Amino acid sequence: MATFSVRNPKDMVRSMVREQYKEIANSATKLKGAPIIPAEGWVRTIRKALDMSGAQLAERLNLSRNRISILERREVEGEITINQLKDLAEKLGCEFTYALVPKKDVSLIIEDRAEKLAKDRLSINSQNMFLEAQVISSKKEKFLVNELKQDLLKAGGRVLWRTKKGEVNS
Repeated sequence: MATFSVRNPKDMVRSMVREQYKEIANSATKLKGAPIIPAEGWVRTIRKALDMSGAQLAERLNLSRNRISILERREVEGEITINQLKDLAEKLGCEFTYALVPKKDVSLIIEDRAEKLAKDRLSINSQNMFLEAQVISSKKEKFLVNELKQDLLKAGGRVLWRTKKGEVNS
């Protein structure tokens, strides 16, 4: 008599939701590089392109000219808030967008992390085996790394990103 296991519906839903998040994140990779940020920042650059003075932009936002200068400087320094940028963009007749663009497919990032953890764990065990004068071949080592990697991938993302105190997370 054959036996089979039925996956927990809750786990199936979680898996589907996780896949949807991956699709969303991966869609950003279609953006072929973000535009280069102008040296003076986007706000000042757009304002100057529109031939709008700082005082005129300040008036549109009910702010002082000095406050606009501070916001433009804060943008260049990376210290402006998203809400401030949204307000400035609106008054400059622009759309505000931002994105975190994965450097590669999210599934590959996950696989790379699982492989790194598997190698790290195997390395710790190999050191102990070396101290006990036991050695495994490189072929067996690759097999073990792959087995550990598959176990980590099955365990899910939270296991992959857990760090120990003092451990450098990469």
